[in-house]
Parts: sequence; C-alpha cells; structure tokens
Amino acid sequence: MKTKMRKFLLPAAAAFALAFAAQSQAQEARSFPAPTTVSEQMAATVTAPPSQVWLKAPADAKEWSELQKRNAEGGAKLALGLAQRTGVKIEEGKIAGVTVRTLTPPAIDEDKKDKIIYAIHGGGYVLGGGAGGVTEGLLMAHFGHYKVIAVDYRLAPEHPYPAAIEDAFAVYKELVKQYGAENIAVLGTSTGGAMTLILALQAIQSGTPLPAALMSGTPWTEIGKVGDSYFTNDGVDNVLVTYDGLIDASAKAYANGADYKDPLVSPMYAKDEDLAKFPPTLLFSGTRDLFLSNTARMHERLLLNDAEAELIVYEAMSHAQYYLNFEAPETATHYELLCQFLDKNLLKAKK
Repeated sequence: MKTKMRKFLLPAAAAFALAFAAQSQAQEARSFPAPTTVSEQMAATVTAPPSQVWLKAPADAKEWSELQKRNAEGGAKLALGLAQRTGVKIEEGKIAGVTVRTLTPPAIDEDKKDKIIYAIHGGGYVLGGGAGGVTEGLLMAHFGHYKVIAVDYRLAPEHPYPAAIEDAFAVYKELVKQYGAENIAVLGTSTGGAMTLILALQAIQSGTPLPAALMSGTPWTEIGKVGDSYFTNDGVDNVLVTYDGLIDASAKAYANGADYKDPLVSPMYAKDEDLAKFPPTLLFSGTRDLFLSNTARMHERLLLNDAEAELIVYEAMSHAQYYLNFEAPETATHYELLCQFLDKNLLKAKK
C-alpha cells in the first residue's frame, strides 16, 4: 500500500540558515551548477555556498563546548519550528537512563500502531545533541505516520568511544523488551547511519534480537580518511566540504586512541560472518556526498556476504541533503522510498 504523503513548506534559505548556522565567506571550493534533473528547490540547496560548520576544528575544551552549545540551540529552534508546522508532538523522557524524545504524528496508520522507528542522529559524535537531534526522525513521523523514538546519546570529546554506542544500544535493548525486535526499524544519517549499522553488530555480538530493518543514510562507516570520495568530492560537498577540518578532529576526539579499524568504530571492518546476519538494510547517499564511498563500500560488503541490501544514490546531493530542504519535492520522495522499504520489511515482517 502506497504511503500517503503530505507536503508542507519551509523557505529553503531559512532552512539552510538554521541547519548550518552562520555561513560566512566560503572556502575556496570547486563549484558546479545544479543539473536540470533536480527541482528548483533542490537546485538552490545543492548550489548553496559551502557550510562553514565543518571547516574549523575547536582549539580547546572551551571552543568545543561553545560549538556544541551553538549547534544545539540552532538545531532545537529548527526542530521545534518543524514540529509546530507538522503537528508532530515531541515528548522528552528517559529509557535505560538515556534521554530520548518520542515523536508522535497527529495520526498513526492502523497497521503501524505496534511499530516503532528508532532514530539515531548524526553530528560526528560531537554535534546534534538536544532537541535538534530529532529532525530526521520527526520527518519520518510526519511523512510516514510512524511513532518515532529518537535517542540523545552522550557526545565526545567529553564522552568518547564507546559512550555514544553504549547509550544507543542500551535504549534499543529496552525497546526490544517493550515492542519486540520484529516491530522495530532503525534509522540514522551520517554518524547516526554508522551507529545504525554498529547497533546491528552489537546485537549480533550480544545475542540480542536484531531489528526488522535498518535505514542507514550516508553512514560514517570509515572514520579514517580512506575511500575515493573523501578526495574526489572534497570541496564539492557543500555541507561537509572536506575531511580535513572538524571531521578529522571529531574522529580523533571520539576514538580517543581506539583503533579506527575496530568494527564498532568503523563498521566497514565488520567480520563477514556478522554482516551475513544483518537484517534488510537500505543505504542512501548522493553523487556529491563526501561520504559516498563510505556508503557504496558498505553496500558492497553486505552484498558479498549475501545480506539483503539496497542502495540509493541521489542526484546532485551533498551530505544528507535528502532531508535538509523541507520544501524540495525530493525530500518527500526520499521518505516515500523509506516507507516503501518499511512496507516490505517492517509492516510485513515475519512474526
């Protein structure tokens, strides 16, 4: 059954300003026109000046704290405004001692009332905390008419590896007790996309039931600078722009001496026998995404281990732009594709 979609508007310029805070002078970067194959709204997004957020690494603990505070405040303003426009209710609470936010749309489809989407936000393990971490999940609630639970995990550098994945997995285990793993799908983008895959590894290693499905957007599956698109899309991606700034600093702050090739840090290095046990997995990225190689390489590894995996690469999009411009029709299309995947793998999952 095709999921009904509802459209709402938010000016693209305002969305970009809120999502990426202050954009000052753009760094020297390669610039490409928008292709004629994207909408007018998405064209404005893919050709916007490069974000400044990921260009500079904080010099000390004070700068880290200030950056996180600004990001949380801007993200919360965007998310709360979005909730008001869509009618999605945000309720804060605790599960397993970890802060979560339950996102409830005005109406939940009858066949979805016992289902949960578990959302894990991105932000390089250092950003995205607070109410601002619900945006991707909130749109899932809005477009998909699902109840969503979004986790607000601890952030580096104050809380390095494995704090984030411990928090996310602790919440998941409690959700399994309450709803049953067969009624849960996990969604995340960027760091959240990596944590979605890592959660599956944690479940396999601990004997915890696996979720019915994984939706992993442009996942940070390789936190070291390895992979073609870290180089070919450097200066092309107008969201992340380059690895050689806050991304590199975030990797170091989070890993805190841990091996970058630990599968629970970089799931690209998961064992074949673990990947073979993965539930149906949908991965998605964009042609201008700095993390495109992270996504494509992970897809290949899953396929080589006979896991059920699908990959979508969106035209012209930089990192995570499939949900950053709420006015663009491509955003509704993205969530329609997620819902089609869920129709097959969550709503019709074997009991």
